[in-house]
Amino acid sequence: MNVYKNKTMILSIETSTSNLSLTLLSNNQVINKVSIKIKHELSEIIIPTIKKFVKNNCITFQSISLLVVGCGPGSFTGIRALISAAKGIYLSNKHMKILGINSLAGLAMSALNEAKNRNIQYIIASIDTKRNDQFLQLFKVNNDNERLLPISAINNIKPIKLEKFPFYIKENKLVVENFLFVGFISNLLKNKSININFCRESTHVPDAVWVGKLGSYIINNDIDYKNSKIAFNEFKPIYVRSAQIN
Repeated sequence: MNVYKNKTMILSIETSTSNLSLTLLSNNQVINKVSIKIKHELSEIIIPTIKKFVKNNCITFQSISLLVVGCGPGSFTGIRALISAAKGIYLSNKHMKILGINSLAGLAMSALNEAKNRNIQYIIASIDTKRNDQFLQLFKVNNDNERLLPISAINNIKPIKLEKFPFYIKENKLVVENFLFVGFISNLLKNKSININFCRESTHVPDAVWVGKLGSYIINNDIDYKNSKIAFNEFKPIYVRSAQIN
C-alpha cells in the first residue's frame, strides 16, 4: 500500500564524505532518513541500498517526482559512484525531475536558520579533503524572498590549508563576527580560532536532508538557479582539482 499517494515525493542522496546519506521528503518535511558509514564498497551497495530505502518507505520510484543529488566536492569515489547510480535511476524513470546540488551549498543550507537567528550575514562551508586541507566556499544569507535562493555563492570553491585561513578571511573582506563556519572543523582550527562563530546546530558533513531541503525550496518556489554555483539541471561531479581515489 502506498501511504504517500497524491503527495509530492523527493528522494535526496549525498555521498561526498564517508557516509551514504538518503532522505525522503514531502512538502519540505522529512519523511524518513538513513545514514550508512561506507568504506570501499559503495559502488556495490549503493543501488541495493537505495532500492531497499524506497521499498521500506512503501513507495516505488514511480512515486518520486524529484531526485536530488549532492555532486561534491569531496570524495572522488563517493561522488562518482553516486552520480553513476543516479543517472541509472533517472534513465529508467524519466518522469522524475532531477537536480544536482553543490554539497557545500547543502552544508550552508543546514546553517541558514542559525545564521538568521544570530543575525549573521555570511556562511563559510567546509568539507575535509583528506589531503591536509579543506574545501571552502563563502555564501551570503539572502533576505526572505520566495523568488530568490535562500543563499548565494559569493566565490568559487577553493582548497585551503589551515595556515592560509586568515588570508581567506582577509581576501573576502570578512570580519569574524559576521560569518558562521559550518562543516569540517579540524581540532587545530578550533583551538586557534576561538573567536570564530562555529555553527552549533548543524551536522559537520554534507547530509541528504539539507541537499533535499535546498532542492525542494528551489523547485517549490520555481527559482531560477542557472549560473548560481549552487544547483544544476544535471548530475555532474564537482571536482575542484584533479581526482584522487578516496
